[in-house]
Formats: sequence, C-alpha cells, structure tokens
Amino acid sequence: MRLLFVVNDIDFFISHRLPIAEFAIKNNYKVFVASNSIPNPKIKGITFYKFDIKRSSIGVRSNLNSLIQLKKIVKSVSPDIVHGITLKSILLSNLCLIFNSKIERVNAVSGLGFLFTSERKSVAASIIKCLFKLINYLGKPYYIFQNENDLNEFIKLGIKNNYKLIKGSGVDQKEFKYNSPTNKQKANITFTGRILKDKGILELIKAIEILPHEIRSKVVLNIYGKIDLDNPAHITEKELKKLLKPNFIVWHGNSDDIKSVLALSDIYCLPSYREGLPKSTIEAMAIGRPIITTTAPGCDDTVEDGFNGFKVKVGDSEELSKKLQILIENEQLRIQMGKYSRDLFLKNFTLEKVVSQTFEVYDKLFQR
Repeated sequence: MRLLFVVNDIDFFISHRLPIAEFAIKNNYKVFVASNSIPNPKIKGITFYKFDIKRSSIGVRSNLNSLIQLKKIVKSVSPDIVHGITLKSILLSNLCLIFNSKIERVNAVSGLGFLFTSERKSVAASIIKCLFKLINYLGKPYYIFQNENDLNEFIKLGIKNNYKLIKGSGVDQKEFKYNSPTNKQKANITFTGRILKDKGILELIKAIEILPHEIRSKVVLNIYGKIDLDNPAHITEKELKKLLKPNFIVWHGNSDDIKSVLALSDIYCLPSYREGLPKSTIEAMAIGRPIITTTAPGCDDTVEDGFNGFKVKVGDSEELSKKLQILIENEQLRIQMGKYSRDLFLKNFTLEKVVSQTFEVYDKLFQR
C-alpha cells in the first residue's frame, strides 16, 4: 500500500506523526510526505516532496499554486491513501482529489485553529466552512478527530458516520517514564508550546504576577517555546521580553529535550484558548505532573478537575492564579496529582493506542 501524508509544517509531522509513518514502513507500506520543506537529514524509508504551502496565506493565487503543485505530487506518487494533517493540508488534499474516487483520504483534524474560534467570524472562515461542506458532500472522506467539540463542528458541515475519535497524537510510555519531582528551593511552573496569545501565555504571566508577595518568592515560571510570526495570534520576541523578570518569569526559547524540561518541573500549565488535544500536556502527564489548563476544547479532555489538576475558564487569570497557589503551597498534593496524571495517560493517551487506532482506520478504508 502507498500512503501519502500531506502536512503544512514538516516539524509538526516529525514531532506528531512520524511514529505512524514508521509503523507503516514496518508493515510494508510505501510512505511519502508532502510538506513545506524536506528534513535534513532525511528519514530512512520515507520519500519527501516539497511544495509551497503557507499556513497563514488566504490569497487565491498562492493557494491555487499550492493546489497545482500538490496535484502533481499526488499524480507522481499514485497513493492508495492520502492522509491530510491540519486544516489547510486537509482542504488542499481533498480539493485535489474531489473527483477522484479511487484514492481514499483520511482527514486528521488536530484542532480548528484561529479562524474557527467562535469569536472570530470572518469571510475566510465562512469560505472554509463552505469548502468543507462541498468536500463532505462530493468526496466522502474519512475523518479523525481528537475531541468531541471539533467533531460536533464538522457534523454541522455534513459528515455522518465516516469518522473516528482518537485522543491526541500519542506519547511513548517507554520514552516518557514517570519521574519523581526533585526537591528545589522554588516550585517550577512550566509552559511548553509556541509563544501565542491563543496559548494563554499572557494570562499565565499575569497569573504569576498577581500571586501574593509571600508566594511569589517561592516560584519560578519557566517558558519553553518558539516565536511563531506566521500565526495571526503571534507574540513578538520584543513583546515577550518586556514581560520577563530574572529568576521569576524566564523564557528559554525552544527546547530539544522536553523530557528533561518536564522532569525538572513541579506544575505544568497550559491555559490555551483551544486545542485538538495538546501533546505537550500529554507529555507532562506521562512524566507525572499535575496539570492546570482550561475548560477549552481539547484542554478539557486532559484533566479531571481536582484529580490530576485543575481547570479554569479561558482568560481567567485570577482563577488561574488561585489554582497555581494551591499547588505551590502543597507539595504532597502536587505529587499525588502527578501520579494520577500518569495513570490517566496510561489509560487514554499512549502512542501504542493512537497508532493502533489509526491503522484500524486504514484497514476500514481498504475494506470499503
């Protein structure tokens, strides 16, 4: 079988979908990836194609050019399955195949992104929804969703029974093992992710700043992640640096060793506005840390409130600060909640589970 992944960011593919590709190779699939660049070094067993795809571009000419290039790649590869990852890649791959009934397509919706949040109604969002209605009517693709909120949005766009709910991208339980927190003078609150307003980073910084004075001296916020100027919700490096304070609010840039970062943490916090199902949070759960997040789609699925952490409303810095204070002041509660996080991870979010469920989808398509 010939499997073509289409994704707008090669780094995202490597961090979130490479294990699926590697499992496919072990099971005698021919695997191809079409993306914005080719990794260096290349990955054994995968043939890569580069085409022009820009996450933030909504221009007709730019996207038409992307579509033409992708169509040539599809013709060259002649895949049995095209697996689109993230909304733009899904749109392009499905438009490319809209009148092709021989090639099966899997649409992996890993979050609905900037345009789909209800507060941001726009012409672009309306056009995208109309395109998905057309695709669902003519193409009958198969969908993978990470949370029920995203699924319900797409039910409105015409999908029926052609979907599966798979919780996240998976984390390897053998690689991310439980790691007991170390004793430190200050409680380490950790954020990992792109530096975006939509990730709740500004609310997190404010929550730290409004902690009572006697608590502030007992904590440090460590921020790990890269600036993403291509995202409409970006925060510039200059803007972020104005908010930093030595030994209190610290930005370390991007990290290539998230396991070590999380092992040094005491509390993991992601106050995001919306996610598919955040891999960063699942990694922290696997390590065994209490989680503070929001009631937003995707985030909501990672925490049982009061069991392995706490959930607050999106944008509520005061409530976030109160929940942080509870964990900062109670080391035993942090440790217990962290153990519960590990239990929930093993039950719901392991890589083995995600890969197995994904190949159940492939098998189902081959039987149609």
